Amino acid sequence: MAKKILIDSRSEPALFTLTGISCHLRDYHLTYLLNEKLELDFVKEEDFLGFPFFCCRDENGFNIYYLIGNRGAETFLVPEMKLADYLLLIEGPLKKSQEERLHKNIRSIEKILMVFEVNIEVIKNFGTFLNDLEIHFMNIHKEIKPKYSSSKK
Repeated sequence: MAKKILIDSRSEPALFTLTGISCHLRDYHLTYLLNEKLELDFVKEEDFLGFPFFCCRDENGFNIYYLIGNRGAETFLVPEMKLADYLLLIEGPLKKSQEERLHKNIRSIEKILMVFEVNIEVIKNFGTFLNDLEIHFMNIHKEIKPKYSSSKK
């Protein structure tokens, strides 16, 4: 009789930390101040669903930081977070002390009105949001395969 082997293909879920930032700064000005204060290197990427999108990899901390605008002309990216002008999503391990230090450093920026931790469970479609974000990020960074020509010399 053949043996059946069940393989659990589920990997450990990714860790996410979500922070709301309220301010009246333009996206490029905020990223400049965050880069300076947090010693990060946010880079402007293609907009995410029409909202400003910046990304930064922290190789030392094994984290990826996403800064996403939450306010559009007439809508919010995440309607449950109407107080947040921007969402800072951190993918990867982040200790509570690191998160508190991060919030303290962001609050120390003069033009920041409010910084707050967002309970991910409050966001109704957070799983869909993450899937859309992952697809967007993959589309931005997909490798373009070079086309080789068979030119003869």
